[in-house]
Amino acid sequence: PLCVEELDLSDKHFRPCPCGYQICQFCYNNIKTTLNGLCPACRRPYDDSTIEWKKISPEEMAMHKADLAQQAKKKAAARQKEAQKREADSLSRKHLAGLRVVQRNLVYVTGLAPTISENELLETLRGDQYFGRYGKIIKIVVSKSKETSHHQQSIGVYVTYARKEDAATCIAAVDGSQNYGRTLRAQYGTTKYCSAFLRNETCNNRNCMFLHEPADENESFTRQDLSA
Repeated sequence: PLCVEELDLSDKHFRPCPCGYQICQFCYNNIKTTLNGLCPACRRPYDDSTIEWKKISPEEMAMHKADLAQQAKKKAAARQKEAQKREADSLSRKHLAGLRVVQRNLVYVTGLAPTISENELLETLRGDQYFGRYGKIIKIVVSKSKETSHHQQSIGVYVTYARKEDAATCIAAVDGSQNYGRTLRAQYGTTKYCSAFLRNETCNNRNCMFLHEPADENESFTRQDLSA
C-alpha cells in the first residue's frame, strides 16, 4: 500500500479507482494535485466520477470507537507497566549509590613526591621508568598534593591498566618500594556506579569510567567497610 499509516474508518470506505486499490484521501488529493494523477496500481487516471464512497453506518462507527478505546486502554496499560518496571529497577539500584567497587585493573599508589609539574608528571608516570613498564595504561589521574606529618608534599596516583594481570604485577612491584626515600603504597582502587545507571538511564558520556552494570557482591563495599 502507498499509505504508510493504517487507514482510518472513513478511508477504509474510500475507493478512488475501479481496480479496487485503496489509498487514503490525503494521498489521493496529493496524487491528483501535485503528481501524475494516476492510480499507483493500475496506472489509470483518477476520475472523481468513479470514486466509490460507502457511508459509515452507526453500528460501524460504534464498533470503531470501541476498538479505539480498547487500543488506548492497551497502550495505557503498557505505559503503566513500563513505568512500574523503571521504578522497580530504580529502587533496586538505589542501594548501589553508596557502594564502592574494587576495580582489578585500577591501581592506587600513594607516597609519590611531586618533583615536576603535573603535565610532565603524567607523561613520566606513563613511561617505562614508572608504571608503563607493567603494561598498557588506559588512564592516569593524579590526586591533589597533600602535606604529610613531616611537612612533605605527597601525591596519590590512580593508574587504570588495560589488563587486570598488569595491575596485579604493578601492585606486587610497587607496594613497599622506595621513591626519594619514601615508602610507596599500592593497592587496588575502587570506583562507583554511574549516576545515569543508578537512574536507569543511558549514559551518554563515552569516556565515563564509572560502572554501568551490577558488580560482584564480593567486590562491593560501603565506605564504612573501606575505612574500617
